[in-house]
Order: sequence, then structure tokens, then C-alpha cells
Amino acid sequence: MSLLRYNGDMVYRLIDKFILCGLSVAALFLLFGEGTGRYKIVQSNEFTVACVLGVVIAALFTEVFRNQYVSAGVLILAGALSFPVPEASIALPVGIYGLFSDNKMEEFLTKWHIQKNASKNDWPVTSEKSLWVKILLLIGACAVLIRSYLILLIPVAVLMALKTVYMHRKEALLTERFDAVRYDAQQSQRLKNEIANNVDMQIRNATLTERNRIAREIHDNVGHMLTRAVVQLQAINVINQDEKTKPYLESVSSTVNEAMTNIRRSVHELHDDSIDLSIGIHEIASAIKDHFDVTVSTSIESPVPNNVKNAILGIIKEGVTNISKHCNGKKVRLEVVENVTFWRVLVSDDGNCKVAEYSRPSDFAALEGEHGIGLYNINSRAVSVGGRTSIQSGPDGFHITVTIPKQGGKNT
Repeated sequence: MSLLRYNGDMVYRLIDKFILCGLSVAALFLLFGEGTGRYKIVQSNEFTVACVLGVVIAALFTEVFRNQYVSAGVLILAGALSFPVPEASIALPVGIYGLFSDNKMEEFLTKWHIQKNASKNDWPVTSEKSLWVKILLLIGACAVLIRSYLILLIPVAVLMALKTVYMHRKEALLTERFDAVRYDAQQSQRLKNEIANNVDMQIRNATLTERNRIAREIHDNVGHMLTRAVVQLQAINVINQDEKTKPYLESVSSTVNEAMTNIRRSVHELHDDSIDLSIGIHEIASAIKDHFDVTVSTSIESPVPNNVKNAILGIIKEGVTNISKHCNGKKVRLEVVENVTFWRVLVSDDGNCKVAEYSRPSDFAALEGEHGIGLYNINSRAVSVGGRTSIQSGPDGFHITVTIPKQGGKNT
């Protein structure tokens, strides 16, 4: 957008300059042409073509090099040439336009615009030396053209230059203000989204906490009472001698046992649902944060089945335990990423280890001993949900990668 705006401003300046060029060339024929009447425009002396080209070159040169020194040089050169060659004075209006439309003039007008909007009058205009030099050159150009009608083009050039530069700077300031407002709006939207996400997270945490409390209450109260009822019924069955009541007691005992099984299953499901995978990973990581620089990264969009959730937490816990026992590095990374068809679990450290690689079932079968039971358990948990384990170690660290397909993640 800034490039298009710059090109548009350049077009406006070129239009202004070519208007001045046209007026200056018309003045050249009218003031310096030979003959009278309508033939005065056609007939001219030998400097006409050179002066016309000079005006066009001056207009383009001051546009390519928008510098106050370049514009001042063009103006001084045209003024000096106008004494031996009066026709050269037609370049003075274009030089004045270039002098009052350069980058330095844009800075002056920017300061003035800011001070005006802030209702302040503390900009020291008198300290701007280059502005006074421009005014002196303007007076000099007027002095050179005092005897010709070209002096009328000097205020026209100044007004056109100031108008174009002022409009350019005002548009730039408004664009900057718009960009600032848009940035603030984007930041506000981002903060709004963060607040909404935090509220959702708090609601989810409250829900999970309540589920966990309900499961604990059922387990501690109803579960214990039903367990006592089962034991009492079994005792009654043992001491009962009445054959007629035995079927009824067995039926009641079976019903209570079934109720106990259903409650136990419900408690486990509530407890599993109350576990948040991301929170669980952070809790596991907190055990080694005093000794390692731990980075936890989770990218999970959809709900994770309970069996997969328990498997992932078990894998990470085994990996963290292995790190706390054997790692000689300083950095640990725990990562769970959800892809389209699988979950990927990474437990990695930067310790210096011997080179080894485990990925085949036979590799993990060989670890089912005293020194490799942790890695064997990691693979067993992955296999239980249809996953695969790959372990690599070397000078760059110890890396455990587990992939679990989503079709293997069914609630059990």
C-alpha cells in the first residue's frame, strides 16, 4: 500500500511539474519569440529548443533526486544562466517547485501538522535554517524575474508544491493512524480470544474437578456401603440353614454384586473423564523441573479416549522416571501432537548417551529384564492401544517417540 501511495504522489508531482513546464514554454514563446501577433509564438531564437529541453530535464531531475541541495543547485544554475541567456529563466518556476516539494519540506509540514493537531505552538520555526535558505532562493528567483511575466509563475509553483506535499503528508499520517487503530483492534480481538479461552479452560477445569469429587464421593461412601452389604450377605448365606430363603439371599447378593460392579465402572469412567491430558502432562513434568529445563508442548484439538489418555500419561511418566534416573543433560522436551490419523508422543532429553536404537518387537522383548523394564513398559503401553514405539539414543540425547493410531483409541 505504501508503494502505491508513493507512486500516486509521484504522479501528482509530475502533473504539477508538467503544468508548470507548459506555462513556462508558453511564456518562452510569448516573451522571447521574434515577430509580432500570432507569428510570435512560432518564431523564436536559437535557444528555444535548448531551453525547452532544459525545463523538462530540470523537472525530471528534481523528481528523481528529491533533495533540497539538488533543487537549489538547479535553481541557482538556471538563475545564473538567465543573465547571459534570458530564455533560461523559464526553468526557475520548475526549480522553485522542486525546492518546495522535496523531502525536507515534507518533514516541515509533518511537524506543523502534528503540532496543529496537538494544539501546540512550541515548534521553533525560526531554528529551521534550510527553510530560510528556501525563502532566500525564492526571493532571488523573484528578483531575477521581476521584469517579466514569469514572476507570476513563482507563487503558482510554491502553492502547487505546498499543496501536493501537504496532502501527501496528511494522507500518510491518516494512514499511520488507521494502521495504529487497526493494530489496536487486532490486539483487542486477540486479548478477547485469550480471555474467552481462559474462561473455557476454567469452566472445563471446574467440570473435571467436580467429576473427580463425585467419583471420590461415590467410591468413599456408596462403594464402601455396598461392599459392607456384600460381606454381610455372604455371612448370612454361610450361617443360614433355611433352604427356602437361600435362593432369595443369593438373588439379593447377585443384585448387590452387580450394583457394586456398575458403580465401580462408573467411578472409573468419571475419574478417567476428569483427567485433562495437558494438565496431567504438566503435573508429571513438575517432578523434574527443579533439575532440568523442561519444555511441555501439547497440540490436541479433539477429545482423547480414556485408554489412549491413560497410555500417553503412563508413557510420559515412565519416560520422565527414566530421565530422572539416567539423564546427564540439562534440557527435557515433552510433546503430544494430534495429527489427522494418529497421536504422536515425544519424550526427549539432551544427555550424552551410548548409541542405541529400539523399534522392533524383538528389541523390546530383549529389554524385559531388570535394567530395561521401564522401556519395556513404554512399548507395552503403546502396543495396548495399537501404537508403535521408536527409541534412539546417542551423543545428542535420548529420544522416545510413540505413534498411536486413532482407530486404536476406543474407550474401554
